Amino acid sequence: MLYEARRSTNTESQTKIGIYCVSSQSGRAFFADLRTQGFDVYGYVRDSAHAVQFLDIVRQQRGLILERPENKNQEQTHFVPVTEDEMGCDLHKLVWNSDIIIIAEPSHYLYDTISRLKAEGLSEAGTPVALVPPRTFAVPYLWRILGSYHPFICFSTCPYSCKAPAPGIAYIKRRKRNWFASLEGFFHIQSIQMVEEIFPQAVYNHIPATTSIGNIGAVFHPTPYIMKYDEILQAQQERRPYSYYVEAIARAPEVGAQLEKIDQLRLQIADALGLKTFGLKGKEHEQEWRRLMEKLRERETSLYNDVQGLRKARSDALQTLGDVVTSVQHWLDYTYGVVRIEGESIADAVGRTPTYQKMSVPQKRYIEEDVPSSLLPMMKIAERLRLDTLPFQDVMQRYYQIFGVKKCGFWRDLEEFSDQFIIDYLTGKYFEIQD
Repeated sequence: MLYEARRSTNTESQTKIGIYCVSSQSGRAFFADLRTQGFDVYGYVRDSAHAVQFLDIVRQQRGLILERPENKNQEQTHFVPVTEDEMGCDLHKLVWNSDIIIIAEPSHYLYDTISRLKAEGLSEAGTPVALVPPRTFAVPYLWRILGSYHPFICFSTCPYSCKAPAPGIAYIKRRKRNWFASLEGFFHIQSIQMVEEIFPQAVYNHIPATTSIGNIGAVFHPTPYIMKYDEILQAQQERRPYSYYVEAIARAPEVGAQLEKIDQLRLQIADALGLKTFGLKGKEHEQEWRRLMEKLRERETSLYNDVQGLRKARSDALQTLGDVVTSVQHWLDYTYGVVRIEGESIADAVGRTPTYQKMSVPQKRYIEEDVPSSLLPMMKIAERLRLDTLPFQDVMQRYYQIFGVKKCGFWRDLEEFSDQFIIDYLTGKYFEIQD
């Protein structure tokens, strides 16, 4: 691993993990999965009607049901016991009794959430915070609350394809094979080793652009939802299912064409920052990618029945990607194992991705979260780098026409930050390992 973490062979870990918003679909997945692995986990429940109902049901049934479909790891649906000490509404306990806090909620709530944690003493506690995912350019705003360089771990994506089908149930449809995680701020080496032990599948680096610009949600979420809004609305009115990734992307060539433009602009931003890319027109590096993935697949074959070995092998093999930004098609390759076909469109690649063939419901957070937290800051970064932002502008204009909203709440428009700070932050100038 990048920081040579010493992983324990004992599954009963003493690491204390706090999960903020455990009632969310990802919060449930984190809690059930990490408890099953033997970690000491505390799930914080927000004071909303939905969250309280979830907590009441978990306490009534004295645990959480983790549902799994048929999977290669042969993991079965099972019951995860939960005591009253392991889940509740004690924010003080979350802050002061956790070695790491995972925030499992949409990123547009982060400003308010971090403000609450600040009031409870998070700055003094110095607890590393994992954002899963924060989308684009979140941490500089959060440093303004907590103080500069508080340690954050920013995931490029949620580790799970998951749902919350009913109170008291967590459903993990599929685990993502690997993902990037950028370490942002000042860290003790022990904290880095702890994070690597909890999430050995992640590929760690200290370059925020890999997760901010590598934000695949900026491609997949707002544009298809906005361009297919009338169809989505009609399906809702008729109470019939609408498979988001299939109908709004795979079978929608006009949407796919727009996604290609947005994806290429992401890669242009990374290139302008001096980062290596895979998939940028004129700089595809296809032979290098093919060699990398062929080597990984040979290793996977030899470890087919060793789940932990597979996770480590994949993470180790992909370390060379730790400071790069990839196209959507390359991301699907290392995340879901959808073998890269040179020249294939995003729509066709999505159409070949098994997890997307299963029912995927359009979610309002695709615009409520990803317009202010993904599309807007990505466009603003491109503007600061003097790039053509027309692909983003086209989608934003459609958004304004449909929803009549120009700015409300916490939008990441980057107005508070200088060009130099933006570049320095994205390229990792504000990372440090402390004794």
